[in-house]
Amino acid sequence: MNIDPQLNAYYSQVSAAFPPIADADALTRRTRNKQVAERFAPPAPRGVHIDAIDVPLEGRTLRARLYRPSHLDDALPLVVYYHGGGWVLGDLDTHEQVAVGLALDAGVAVASIDYRLAPEHPFPAANDDALDALFWFAEQRPRFGLSVRPIGVAGDSAGAFLATYAARQANEIVPGLVKAQLLLYPVVHPGIDTPSYERFTNGPGLTRGEMLWFWTTFLDAPVMADGAGERWMADPRVNLVASIPEHAPADAIVMVAGVDPLRDEGVDYARFLEQHGGDVELIEAKDMTHGFARLQHMSNAARDWMRQAGVALREML
Repeated sequence: MNIDPQLNAYYSQVSAAFPPIADADALTRRTRNKQVAERFAPPAPRGVHIDAIDVPLEGRTLRARLYRPSHLDDALPLVVYYHGGGWVLGDLDTHEQVAVGLALDAGVAVASIDYRLAPEHPFPAANDDALDALFWFAEQRPRFGLSVRPIGVAGDSAGAFLATYAARQANEIVPGLVKAQLLLYPVVHPGIDTPSYERFTNGPGLTRGEMLWFWTTFLDAPVMADGAGERWMADPRVNLVASIPEHAPADAIVMVAGVDPLRDEGVDYARFLEQHGGDVELIEAKDMTHGFARLQHMSNAARDWMRQAGVALREML
């Protein structure tokens, strides 16, 4: 494994300050995740206007933030962003650096969605929130002074799963609504059996065991026992490649980390999108680990990779 030295140093610091806890429940994992995020927090956002927004949806209200570059006054394209964290961890604060960077690098308005988390709200709550919030923000573009041109979606890890799921569903209802998608080391299906899962089973950044726990918690059901795997792999809401899209997929930038259990399924998903009519740019950040998008302040190389992703998204929109 050839990992960026600055990322290696970060993981050493995290392990020393916050040793992993075996068999932890969701609350314990969230607490540790927040503690790590606060201890290694990035600098306060600069160069963006930030608006806190309540998103009223049927039966619930979601929190969101809209990020706009301060130096741009035009009606900006909208990108709806979903944070990572295995559908269990993460929030607007832990992934703010990603949303801010995308707004500045791509020159767009980024709506970051605080969707409901498992286990309190298991599948399909996050899927429903992702799609409904996308439609809400698309409808509200004139209110926020945004361009009414087709929009983009973005997400990292489980957030990339939600982003591409919402893009596909939205375009089946309103063809052409979503033009571009930026998918950072995406989760694609609960197979957990690719060569990269075997090679990087113990991380760093993400382990096979953690991903199995995330899937089980998200689905509120086992994914690897008593035929459960076959059931979930046949469900297109869970396995993103279980069915053929009705329309050509939105054009996509798929960025995978070279040192990541999810590396292979991200590469395979890029091929799937391309085979079914999408214009796809696959970028492999060879020296990066899972989660590098929120570690740009800890690694110059991570910042460079994310700047490349932002520029590609700007060109695609």
